[in-house]
Amino acid sequence: MCGLAGLVRPAGLEPMALASRLDGALARLRPRGPDGNGTWSDAHCALIHTRLAIIDLSDAARQPMERHGYVISFNGEIYNHAALRSELERLGHAFDSHSDTEVLLAGWRQWGEALLPKLSGMFAFAIWDPRSKDLVLATDRFGKKPLVYALDGGACAFASDLKALRALLPIPAEVDQQALKLLFALRYIPAPWTILKSARKLPGGSIARFNSGGFTMRRWDEGPRPQQPVFTDRGEAIAALREAFDRAVLDRLVSDVPVGAFLSGGIDSAIVCASLAAQNRRVRSFTVGFPGAAGYYEERPAARRVADYLGLEHTEVEIDAGAAQAAIEDVFSACDEPFADSSALPVYLLARETRRHVTVALSGDGADEIFAGYRKYQGEFYAGLWQSLPAPMRRSMILPLLDHLPEGKRSRWLELLRRIRRFAAHADKPAVARQAGWAAQLDEAELEELLPGYSPAPNAGLLFAAAHEAASGDPVNRMLFAEQRIGLAGDMLRKVDLMSMANALEVRSPFLDRDVTDVAAAIPGAWKLERGRGKAILRDAFSDRLPPDVFKLPKKGFEMPIADWLCTSLRDRLRAASDPGFLRRQGMINPEPVRRWLTDLLSGRRDTSWQLWTLLAFQAWAEGEGITG
Repeated sequence: MCGLAGLVRPAGLEPMALASRLDGALARLRPRGPDGNGTWSDAHCALIHTRLAIIDLSDAARQPMERHGYVISFNGEIYNHAALRSELERLGHAFDSHSDTEVLLAGWRQWGEALLPKLSGMFAFAIWDPRSKDLVLATDRFGKKPLVYALDGGACAFASDLKALRALLPIPAEVDQQALKLLFALRYIPAPWTILKSARKLPGGSIARFNSGGFTMRRWDEGPRPQQPVFTDRGEAIAALREAFDRAVLDRLVSDVPVGAFLSGGIDSAIVCASLAAQNRRVRSFTVGFPGAAGYYEERPAARRVADYLGLEHTEVEIDAGAAQAAIEDVFSACDEPFADSSALPVYLLARETRRHVTVALSGDGADEIFAGYRKYQGEFYAGLWQSLPAPMRRSMILPLLDHLPEGKRSRWLELLRRIRRFAAHADKPAVARQAGWAAQLDEAELEELLPGYSPAPNAGLLFAAAHEAASGDPVNRMLFAEQRIGLAGDMLRKVDLMSMANALEVRSPFLDRDVTDVAAAIPGAWKLERGRGKAILRDAFSDRLPPDVFKLPKKGFEMPIADWLCTSLRDRLRAASDPGFLRRQGMINPEPVRRWLTDLLSGRRDTSWQLWTLLAFQAWAEGEGITG
């Protein structure tokens, strides 16, 4: 796991300016790879790399690596590299290291693009061919590892990080209005957009080429789709899922450094730890907790019960509110563009404390997006019941009543009202519009008021509609495909990468293994979402490995009391970020809806903390770029 960047100019690089640019990019990427760094260059290409040493800690595995006729800078892990290496050795290739990096080079020499479907792991890499002067960029199926790029003046720059990219190619800090709109809608900026007009993300499952003929890009992997034949026997599906998942968990123990596991109060990380225990591979587990936190935010008791049941060496890390709030600046600094999922803060804290003990951690990430675990999928089930109510009752009685009730996370009932209101706001719509509505924190009318004059496209509805059109299978699996392409890649995986790599911790996700996701895609949606019960078949598949009460706990997000902090310790910062005069000078955001958000939150009428946190995240980034009005 590392950081990478590079600059290619077919007409030739400028040596005088190159050294300082490389140094600037290396400085930004150093947290991603504190164990070493390297550079490589010729007349047309410069590559840099910062290393977090996981597999083959020797100098023979250093990057950028030049062997087998190519040069590579690679971020990620290839879990089946030993099997691929054996196959390549039988084909006549010799190796100077035991690293997965060299396997990529030999595999590219042997198979070219046909190597990509053979890879089990997570990756973003750049391969340079000094003879043909061709650059290849590639990402794994889901885009677990980031890769951004920019084209300017006959050059292509690329990096793991937008700020490192700008160090190599000084593109202007001009905000992309489409990206800003998506940020306020979704709290993140999905691929291919970045916050900057002149830079783009390489989407998951993509391959790009750059040479004197220009830049081309296409998807080499469209993502998991229902395989034929789709499972018709539930027992066979469960057996296939258990086999694929247990193998994926074991594969992710490949490491020359200590490995641990995240263990929250939910079932996903518990299933990971249970798989390890069932295969006699117990690792140290980690949970973060907050003293005095309300029950909604506290996961330690549930995690402790699982750890005791499985016989794990378990570590609980307690972080008080002051320490958590002090980390907010570190969280914003770790983001190369505005990222407003507030759960990034507890993920950062968990990664920071886990890194004190291990270098690699297994997580339960991806299970919700693969097996319909989020509440919005339960909402899909209940939407039919809602629509069966008489329309006058829904529109003239229930919706107006909900609109006048308070909401928030200060109590169980206020949080329930918040969820019901979000459900009812979109339950009348068609399936694609429901999914987009539940994913967005602002609808199109609200975005038009907040960002006047911005283009109506893209928007969440169009993104989810396009993903549905690319999907296949039953309605639930189509929803899951869209979630994997948009929310999983843009939010969950982005968050985990940013926060873990800021602490030089590698996080591995067995649920996103290639074989696991292929099996999951072949499971009918009705077995994933049964009578409103999310992840139904996942629960049944692993029910014999965990205590029954683990599966009865309510679904919770990994959150912190952001709304309370915005009303107290962060209040002055929030007022500065939302100051009407400041917003007018900045010239991008209409201050009037922001004023209403602030009033609603401080009065307790509405929980607008998500919208206001998005504003804070954007202003933190803008201040760093000097966009202060």
